[in-house]
Amino acid sequence: MSSRTRRWRWVAAALASLLVVAGAAAAAPADDARVAMQRTVDDVLVVLGDTSLSIQDKRDRLQAIATERFDFVTMSKLVLKRDWKRFDPAQRDEFVTQFKEHLSARYGENIGRYENEGVEVTRSQPETNGDVTVATVIRGGRYDGTPVNYRLRNASDWRVIDVVIENVSLVSSFRKQFADVLERSGPEGVLERLKKRNAEREAAKDGPA
Repeated sequence: MSSRTRRWRWVAAALASLLVVAGAAAAAPADDARVAMQRTVDDVLVVLGDTSLSIQDKRDRLQAIATERFDFVTMSKLVLKRDWKRFDPAQRDEFVTQFKEHLSARYGENIGRYENEGVEVTRSQPETNGDVTVATVIRGGRYDGTPVNYRLRNASDWRVIDVVIENVSLVSSFRKQFADVLERSGPEGVLERLKKRNAEREAAKDGPA
């Protein structure tokens, strides 16, 4: 073997090793996000499957999980998009607070319909801005086979910034809901609507579960 051939083989091997390392580095965030989402799924299923808990206890625990695992500040900015600038600092804080309460409460809705469904985490995929989409599928029950994808972003840890159910984005849905209110009533109208929804849900706790 000539020295030139040996040299080119060495270069090829070095390039291959760099590609392997780069590929592993690219895969690591997706793997980390998948692990974080799997932990969330497992925690939710433990709560849902605990027969010693009342419906309200389950709702409260699921709301706590959502509060910990969702990035409500980023979600609020994504929902309002450019209209975020129309809110003054106090209104922004109020929106995040009310939106967080509304969304985390919704996360615990329909518990009474739980039929021992499972959730399978199927894959993770890198996205723009360093985000990762983690795909899941509901197994069993009336929603068997329903795809639910979570988009996660890593600040200090991996947190959910959007949920896509059967190709419908939660962030986009809320953006459409608030668009008309913003046009008619501005930030004050949006905050009033959120406060009203949260107050109605809180009042319903005193009624039948």
